[in-house]
Amino acid sequence: MPLQAGQQWRQAGQGMEHDAIRLGIGMMRSIVVAGIAALLAMPAAGAAELPSYPLVSTAGKAQAWLPPDQGELQFETGAQHTSAEAASAALGELSTAIATLLAQHGVADADVDSAELAKKTVGLSKPTADGATSAYVLTRHYRVQVRELARWPALVAALLATEHVDSLGVSFDRSDSEQLNRDLLRQAADDARANGTALARSFGRKLGPAMAITRGPLDKLAAPFIAQAGGGESPPRAPATANYAVPPSIPFAQSVTAIFRLQ
Repeated sequence: MPLQAGQQWRQAGQGMEHDAIRLGIGMMRSIVVAGIAALLAMPAAGAAELPSYPLVSTAGKAQAWLPPDQGELQFETGAQHTSAEAASAALGELSTAIATLLAQHGVADADVDSAELAKKTVGLSKPTADGATSAYVLTRHYRVQVRELARWPALVAALLATEHVDSLGVSFDRSDSEQLNRDLLRQAADDARANGTALARSFGRKLGPAMAITRGPLDKLAAPFIAQAGGGESPPRAPATANYAVPPSIPFAQSVTAIFRLQ
């Protein structure tokens, strides 16, 4: 083959090779661009759709401090002995004495819950005279409802003076607490609606129907209504009582959070 013809064939081959490379790169670019466009067009997996209408969230609360009319006592009694039978007998005698004391202070049998018993074995720091190295400990837990608070001071004083009565705790309530909490819940709902009305009016809107309602903070409502939960306020606490005294008042509180549609 003549030299000039060979050079022409080599130049033609190199040109075809360069064209093929450019074509391959162009196709790859087209594929990448098409893939990116497809990914951008796909909806986010698991994303919640937000409502298309405007919303407003608002909270309301109501509380009251009222004097208690009943109380509860919780305490424990116990007995320990190297013999399980002796420990049980000692606890039985102590339980009888406690029942008599409670009855003397006007507590009905139906208001005493002492069914919770606990039994365990403990090691002794040194053996007893008969060589025992462990002992049985029996414990009885009491929950006592006191419906006449006028008897409270004398009853508490008597329990504190009784041997083997430990872990005395007290709490107070009202006999009408259920109705009181229902009334406070309605007041909290009215407060939430009033706050929502004022907030909507400040932006030139009117408050529409409630779309979601919950007692407490917004974290009890799920998406798509909210994206971030707000913290709730802590309920008021009763003042600390000295020497197990009856407090002059105890707190009751209810809170409501609602999401309204704006009009």
